[in-house]
Amino acid sequence: MPAKATANLYLVCGGEEYLVKENARRLVKKLTPEGGAEFAVEIVDGTVTRADEAVKAVYRVLEAVNTLGFFSSKKLIWLKDANFFGTDKTSAAAVVTEAVGELAAVVKKGLPAGVTLLVSAGEMDKRRAFYLACDKLGEVALFDAIDPTKDRQWEGKVTEFITAHARSLGKNVGRQAIAQLIELNGANLRQIETELEKIAAYVGDRGVIEPADVRAVGSASREAIAWDLNDAVGHRDLGKALRLLDRLLFQGEEVIGLLFLVASRVRQLLILRELVDRKLLRPGGEFYNMKGQLERLPASVRDELPADRKLNPVLQNPYPVFKTLQQTVHYTRPQLIRAMEWLLETNQLLVTSSLPDRLAMEELLARIITVK
Repeated sequence: MPAKATANLYLVCGGEEYLVKENARRLVKKLTPEGGAEFAVEIVDGTVTRADEAVKAVYRVLEAVNTLGFFSSKKLIWLKDANFFGTDKTSAAAVVTEAVGELAAVVKKGLPAGVTLLVSAGEMDKRRAFYLACDKLGEVALFDAIDPTKDRQWEGKVTEFITAHARSLGKNVGRQAIAQLIELNGANLRQIETELEKIAAYVGDRGVIEPADVRAVGSASREAIAWDLNDAVGHRDLGKALRLLDRLLFQGEEVIGLLFLVASRVRQLLILRELVDRKLLRPGGEFYNMKGQLERLPASVRDELPADRKLNPVLQNPYPVFKTLQQTVHYTRPQLIRAMEWLLETNQLLVTSSLPDRLAMEELLARIITVK
């Protein structure tokens, strides 16, 4: 956020909650007047569930603006985590829009000397007077949520975040470890931050975070165990697959959900196996070659691939594609087609048969992994 010499109005907002809160926290530290936070900072909680609570929060801010600070001529007012500047029902309530309009009028008129106002909020309606006033007269930092379904550059943005946060912890992260973090956590920056801090503590004085470290620390999560189950299927390791199935069921996973999970992996294997058989992809080699292999696929082949991002290797993170591609050597195309047929049969059994779900899933795994 570029600083203005006379700026006393700051707005930090957007759908990426982690970045909004982190940057607001840093700003508070920077903007707190000398003399300490106890008397120089007034925090107003902006998280509300009803319109009347939003109005009260706004009027607390207005009251603070017009009240002299104790023991100091300077004061920071922080409207924290406000959730009534958007387009939802509470934000659109007449009493809320009126109160926010009063706040906008005060901002336009100019805050008293020595008073600094910081607002941290979620999604903002950029058409409303308060946002427009902040944009014109103050400093606005906007952090839009990273949406993997809409943003083709989302993996690059998450990669930059991982690299920067790891560096702040004194660590470097290898490409495969970054890809694995993204595979396990998606675009959830807060979760990634937590995982990185746990991993940094785990590796100790070692300066580089490796994929094995990500697996070791994240191995207790359902997502990681589910990934391991699919890997066990891909590597045709029945004993490991059954142990992981036990663990997931113990943690409360539903058999039908696990069936769909395995079905997704088998479909991925089938798609990649077909590309291997057509000599368009090649198992083995190094991970860093994976992206190049995918980029070299002819346009006609790309058009044949599924539109579903979870099944289309071109649209996925290269790391899981690389790992799954290595598993294609364990199955032939006819074997994978039979596996898909068995998955469909088991899905129907779960709905119509009295066979216990657990037993049906165990038999399914055994049939797929031992297929001849």
